[in-house]
Amino acid sequence: MRHVPGFVMACAGALAAGSAAAGSETYQLEPTHVDVLFAINHLGFSSKHGSFRAVAGTLKFDPEHPEASEVTIVIQADSIDTAFGPRDKDLEGEKFLDVAKYPEIRFHSTQITADGAGGFHVLGELTLHGVTRPLALEAKLNGVGPNPFDKKPTVGISVTGSLKRSDYGVGFLVPMIGDEVAISADAEFNRPAPHAP
Repeated sequence: MRHVPGFVMACAGALAAGSAAAGSETYQLEPTHVDVLFAINHLGFSSKHGSFRAVAGTLKFDPEHPEASEVTIVIQADSIDTAFGPRDKDLEGEKFLDVAKYPEIRFHSTQITADGAGGFHVLGELTLHGVTRPLALEAKLNGVGPNPFDKKPTVGISVTGSLKRSDYGVGFLVPMIGDEVAISADAEFNRPAPHAP
């Protein structure tokens, strides 16, 4: 029952890549439509799931050239949520995320390539617990177009991946508590609706 991501984000996580194309637009992460989730083995009996609740980010995106997209995700480490307050406080402490010293988890894309099956291989750099390392993710572009409710141009993506928490200096209780952390994220990015003529 220990932490991670980012991207997650992290987020995290996300559709990503090196440099934005000339026709790209900048989209902001919609904070009420993002989930950055993780799962980790607990003593061999089960997988404990959790999430991060405070996530922000930007996406530079050109629908004609999605491989030229670029994403940045920032997760507040103290927003970890495993549905049990005492465990969350434990995870925020020095033996795990040490959120007082490392308040943010960041992911920034560096390259994206089509996988030939409608998805994308995303490479980027994840900074977690003060350590920055390459992270590979798999992304799916779910939809691009105006949101029917607010008319804002919107991009929806899903992301999966994994990391070893010990690679980021968070090895407490490995292997009793799993080293590999599965990551998944779903997110919507949008930008202001065009003005009516």
